Amino acid sequence: MRTLPLLLFLTVIAQVNAQQVLTLQQCIQRAEEKNLMVINAMLDEELARVSRSQASWDLAPDLNGFASHSYNFGRVVDRFTNTFANDRVQSNNFFLSANVGLYEGGRKMNRIRQADLDIRTAEQARETMLNDVRLEVTQAFLDVLGLRERIRASEAQVKNTQEQLTFTEAFVEAGRSPQAELFILRSQLAQEELQLTDVSNQHDQRLLALGRSMQMPLSELMRFDIQVPSVSALRVAEPTAGAEEVLEQVLKNNPSYAQAESAAESAERGIDIARAGHLPTLSLGASMGTGYSGLNRRIVGEPIVGSPQPIGFTAGGETVFAPNIGFNTELTPFGSQLNQNLNETVGLQLSIPIFNNMRNRTNVAQARIRHEQARNRMTVVRDDLQRNVVDALVMQRSAYRQYLAADRAVEAGTLALEYAQERFNAGAITSIELTTAKTQLNRNTAELINAKYQYLMASKYLDILQGIPVAL
Repeated sequence: MRTLPLLLFLTVIAQVNAQQVLTLQQCIQRAEEKNLMVINAMLDEELARVSRSQASWDLAPDLNGFASHSYNFGRVVDRFTNTFANDRVQSNNFFLSANVGLYEGGRKMNRIRQADLDIRTAEQARETMLNDVRLEVTQAFLDVLGLRERIRASEAQVKNTQEQLTFTEAFVEAGRSPQAELFILRSQLAQEELQLTDVSNQHDQRLLALGRSMQMPLSELMRFDIQVPSVSALRVAEPTAGAEEVLEQVLKNNPSYAQAESAAESAERGIDIARAGHLPTLSLGASMGTGYSGLNRRIVGEPIVGSPQPIGFTAGGETVFAPNIGFNTELTPFGSQLNQNLNETVGLQLSIPIFNNMRNRTNVAQARIRHEQARNRMTVVRDDLQRNVVDALVMQRSAYRQYLAADRAVEAGTLALEYAQERFNAGAITSIELTTAKTQLNRNTAELINAKYQYLMASKYLDILQGIPVAL
């Protein structure tokens, strides 16, 4: 019974300490999902969609309501009974108004079209940010692969030198080689171990950079690894694509150039929106209001007839009487007053801009300048893409030629080292000459590895520029 909890505990520990191995595609996908700049670009896209929705709703009428409840103290003319109030009087007001623009020079429709362009611009900005993330991850991934090849080459060289050192120690003890040979080999071994340590440190740093580009937490960052692709996937082939062909595909598929185009179109719509300020506007308005007053009273019941009241005398001295008729009153109910005081209004309003401190003219001028700036940015993006394409193609071809030369140098250096090793074992050459051959082979191997991964990075960069999915 005690075995089961122990097994569960060991299973959990094994899962925690298990190393997560990711392919290049998985690294890119992880970075695309977690990168904060990409997330912000997605939020910008969401904001653009909200603005587009608001631009559509601007075509609908405005509808506003107003209500008030107040008490008056002191002498004031009541607006509903047109009588003076001297005591505290309750009053309520209710108001509903609507307004719709019938003609505004096309301003609202152009804002909708501009909002559509802004959505497209935001979408392409997100894709541009994704391309930047793909490039960053791919560069770090290939750097790690290249450094691992250099580590393997350095480890093999250290092992070879250690074997040579053991062999030389036996020769020194037997008196067949001088002590200086041993010192030289030990110095060579220390130099190679130092180089191995340096390359290993570079590898760890680039692996951490790869993990950070995927926004990995610290616990995951310290235990993840990458999956090394097959050798066939890293084949170096002679470049065949031309600059004009690649540039055509880039301008067709690259989101940064499409983003610049959409931004220029949006700025052009801004000119039409600014021009609408010079045109008259026509709107239809309607309102409805009512209210309640504490002074509003109504007659109830039959008239009350009282004794006539003397009001004066005639020229002959006779008394003049006036009828004495009274009424019972009550406060008019709230609902009845709302019906009695109801008023409705409908009307058209025409606004003609004559002079508004040159604001409309200034707005048009600013819109034209922004449009010109957007077109210039589009040209800058096109020039940058063209320069990047040419640079990548040149780097790819240069790396290919360097790879071929380094490959031949490694092949020749390997044969030279084997020959030097045989001669050293036969005592025909010194350890200095053997070390020189090994050093030259190490240098050629490092150049071969660097050329291969420069070629691969240039190839993947061209794929990213053309919108081709990155894969190894």
